[in-house]
This record gives sequence, C-alpha cells and structure tokens, in this order.
Amino acid sequence: MTQGDVLTTVAPPISGDEAGAMMLRHFGLTGGVRELSSERDRNFHITTPDGHGYVLKFTNPAEPQPVTAFQTGAMQHVASRDPTLPVPRVVPTRDGEAQTTILIDGHPMILRLLTYLDGTPLHAAPASPGLMRALGATLARLDLALADYEHPGSQRDLLWDITRTASVADKLHYLAEGPRRRMVERFIARFTDRVAPRLPALRHQVIHNDLNPHNAVVDPAGHQAVTGIIDFGDALKAPLINDLATALAYHVTSGETPFGSIVEMTRAYNAVLPLTADETELLPDLIAARLALTISITGWRAAEYPENAAYILRNAERAFAGLEKLTGDEAATARTLLHLACQEV
Repeated sequence: MTQGDVLTTVAPPISGDEAGAMMLRHFGLTGGVRELSSERDRNFHITTPDGHGYVLKFTNPAEPQPVTAFQTGAMQHVASRDPTLPVPRVVPTRDGEAQTTILIDGHPMILRLLTYLDGTPLHAAPASPGLMRALGATLARLDLALADYEHPGSQRDLLWDITRTASVADKLHYLAEGPRRRMVERFIARFTDRVAPRLPALRHQVIHNDLNPHNAVVDPAGHQAVTGIIDFGDALKAPLINDLATALAYHVTSGETPFGSIVEMTRAYNAVLPLTADETELLPDLIAARLALTISITGWRAAEYPENAAYILRNAERAFAGLEKLTGDEAATARTLLHLACQEV
C-alpha cells in the first residue's frame, strides 16, 4: 500500500471489548472504554479506575510503519525538548516499547497508548483574543521544539500538505457546480502559478500540520490557556509557515474585529518565532490554500463515505466562508493586517 491509501482504506472495526483486552494484554491497564471519532484510525478513550485517562490508538493498516514511527518519535522529541508543552506522552508497552504491531482481521495495525489531555475542545470555546494569543504562542513553541527533529518518515506524500494544493484540482468535480466551486478553481489556479514556485525557498522542518479546532483543548475554567495539542497523524516535513497557516485557516471568520482572531494568533506566534519577510508575504495565500484543501478533500471523501459525511464535512462551511474572505473584496485588508501583526516583535 502507498501512503496515499490512508484516506481511502477503512480501518477494520474494533469493539470496545477488543480494545480493552488489547489494553490489558499490551499495557497491563484496565478501565472504561469509549470509542473516539477519527478520520482514518480506530481510537479509544480509556479511563482507569484511579482516574487516569489514555488514548489507545490502532493505526490505519495502510499507513507505512516508518510514518507511524515518525509520529511517535515526534511526540517523544517534543517531550524532551520542551517538557512543559501540552502534547500527549507516549506510554510504553509492558515490554518497554513505544509501539507494537497487532493483527486485526488479518490486517497488521500498530498499537500505541498515549496520555489523554483534559480540557474543553477548542471548537467549543469562545474565540477570545486571549485564547487566540495562547494558541499562537503554543504552536510557535511546538515548532521550536520540532525544529531539530529528523526522521526518514517525515518525507510524506500527503494530500493534507499545503505544498500539494494543486494536486486536488482533479477532485473539484465532487463539489456542486456554482460560484463556490468556481472560487476554489480560481484560487487553485492562482496558487499553482504564483505561490507554489516560491515554497521550496522557505524554511522547512517537521510541523504538526493539523492544528484544527478538534485537535486542541483549552482550560475549561477561563478558556485562556491551551492544555493540549493532539493528533500528530498529519505531521510531516514542510515549509514552517504552513503550520501557522493551517491553524489560522480555521479562524478566518472569527474575532471581535475583522480577521481579529488570525491577527492575534499571528502576532503571538511571531513574538515567539519570528517570521521571515517571504513567509509573511505568502501567509494569506497559504491560509487560503489550506481552506481550498479542506473544501476539496472533504467534498471528495464525503461523497466516497456518506456514512461518515457529517464528521468529514464538519469544517466545510467555515472553509467556504474563509476562502471567500481571503480571495474576495476583503483580501487586501487581511493581507495588510497580517503584515502589520508580523512587524510587532
């Protein structure tokens, strides 16, 4: 199987009882089991009798083992470089290994156990300026921690890579014909001609690549601190600025002022990890590219897997609205505000 198959290969079903048995066999732990939603893996939340929470992850059988090892290593690397960063910790097996391979219905799947990070999901918290600043600063710290992480599994052919935005043009026929589809088509053509050729010259490193509102949790009391960044499943080596662009893409339409949330997040990120002039200039187009990816990939996958369409399309409407703002009459305003935010160091 190729790496691209993780988006088209359905992981075999696993019951809660099976997950609990695997937990006991490989990690020596027992507890309550609850299945979690996932785009391509099988994940379970385990609560032990002493109140500790874990995530038991059965990785999609189509994912190459070096890629899974790379993701596991990324979490371990972050924990060693910045121990106070709220990322999941890898819990070793009873044999002291970071992961193990098991067979489910004849399919080899990598099994890992991670600590569960408590908090309010980011999508359920109000997008206050303070929270956006916390999110930007935390992401910058994460990128600094990953800056010297090297692993052969980081070189991935992944559709959710902004660098590959042009490659989803052949999936736009899954979108309904009309103004929205034409907007995406126009942007992808522009990206291909004007943005993609400039990306190889930017700073590259391992990035998280998926800080969407379902992959972060925040302090439930005041919603002003990030208590968890989870799911390293889309991590890869790419332009550093893509990590910030990906996170910003989900907040284009929120904030107390026009583009308020993405300005606050960018300012906070830049204060911790300053952007170059080229990164600042390309940032609005890279945010728009992530939105175009979201629209194109989720439209295709929802058509292919209608039973999971609600989960797949959970960010689609926000993506359309954000792309319209970044490519329409307000585009110049967004560009100016982001540029100013990056001058305030």
